[in-house]
Formats: sequence, structure tokens, C-alpha cells
Amino acid sequence: MSILKRKLSLSDYLNIPVLILCLFIGTSSPPAHSQALYGPEYEVKAGFIYNFAKFVEWPDSSFNHDNNSFIIGLISNHSESDVFFSLNGKTVGGKKVKVKKYEHVKGNPLESCHILFIDSPDLSLIREGLMKVKGQNVLTVGQASGFTEEGGIINFFTEKGSLRFEVNLGVAESSRLKLSSQLLMSAEIVTKGRK
Repeated sequence: MSILKRKLSLSDYLNIPVLILCLFIGTSSPPAHSQALYGPEYEVKAGFIYNFAKFVEWPDSSFNHDNNSFIIGLISNHSESDVFFSLNGKTVGGKKVKVKKYEHVKGNPLESCHILFIDSPDLSLIREGLMKVKGQNVLTVGQASGFTEEGGIINFFTEKGSLRFEVNLGVAESSRLKLSSQLLMSAEIVTKGRK
């Protein structure tokens, strides 16, 4: 029997939402959910962060400084994080991605970023970076224990060999960012922490 003439079974119907989500996320980047850490860690995180951008809505006012660019800021002194520059030129919501890397917080225009990845376990650096963008429309992403409790929005963690993430919805709301239900379905929600 031809595939086009075959009747759909119950299992076919149950797979339709999964197929739609896969099409929505796209096949060129890692999906925004739990993923085994195969391949270089920073490539996986860059893929996640690029996909986060597709599942977050920023207020129009956050694009006043440069209406054609989507800026991903990176505070890191690890050379492996240079893989984030491969995101340059990709698009998010019709805007071209520009990756900017900073080694420290002071003197850098972090508030002009749409996403800020703080690649450090140093709590004082995390606090300093989060304080600089507090009240701005910046999606903050980290990978340190306590990041969301300190006021970060998304934090990576590893569980049973898979990269996962948690989300602090209170901070996202106070930053006027709308996270889609597709993103939240894959996240662990954090309810405590600073807003």
C-alpha cells in the first residue's frame, strides 16, 4: 500500500506534534532541549543559544540601537568559546547575528546585547555582569551553579551526560522577555532567586 493511501494509526498521530516541533526548530542546529554532550562542548552550547534566540520574543524597543542586528555577547577568556563566531551572519527574526566577545564586564556595552552568555564560574564576575544588564531586555545565559538564583535567566547544567538548562521565569518577565512554550517544555523551571 502506498504511503499516501495508508490510514494513519494512533502512533502516527502521536508523532505529529514531535515532527512539527522538529520542523519548527530546524535541522541545522542542535535542538533547544536536553542533548548528549557529543562533540565539542562550546559547539553544543552555541547551538543551544542560537536556538534560544528563536524561542524568545524581545520588545521592539530592544532593537532601537541597531534595528538590523541581533547581538550575542560573550564574556569569556576561553579560546574554545571562539566557536560562537560561527553564528555571525545567521539570522534571528530577520536580523543578522553579530557575536561580540568580552574578557571582562567593565567598560563594555553589555546592555546592547540581546543575549549575554557569561562563561565563568566566578560568582563576582557573574554578579557584576548581571548587575550591568539588570532591567534591560537581555537574555542572560550562564553555566555556573547558582546562576539563576543570582538573577540569570537560563543556566546550563549536565545531568547523566546530557546538557540541560533551567529557566528563571521571574527574571525573564522582569526583563520583558517572552519565552515560548516550546522552550519552556524542555526547561527545568526555577522559582527562587533575585529579580
